[in-house]
Amino acid sequence: MGNASLMSIAESEAKVLRKLLLRALNENQRLILQSINGKHRSLNAFLEELSKKENRPISTLKLNARILKELGLIEYGTKDNPKPVTLTEEGRLVLRLLEGDGYSE
Repeated sequence: MGNASLMSIAESEAKVLRKLLLRALNENQRLILQSINGKHRSLNAFLEELSKKENRPISTLKLNARILKELGLIEYGTKDNPKPVTLTEEGRLVLRLLEGDGYSE
């Protein structure tokens, strides 16, 4: 998926992929993807705010953020080297598909 921006997906394919993503990613993972805005200094700051706003356990959000990072959908720093939580190129593609903005020919 390295060339996600060059990928062309027909509307019918985008609908199938959206259904697949809705089934494959849980509600917390989708919430994290949809909430990333690059404004937080670290993963903890981002998840603490999201936890309070959405009334979700921070431990659950941390687990799901780790899964999203392993899937290559988000990036973030470490405790010693914090950096903002961001979507990868593939993460942006997945978010567009989830929101129904798939690539059309």
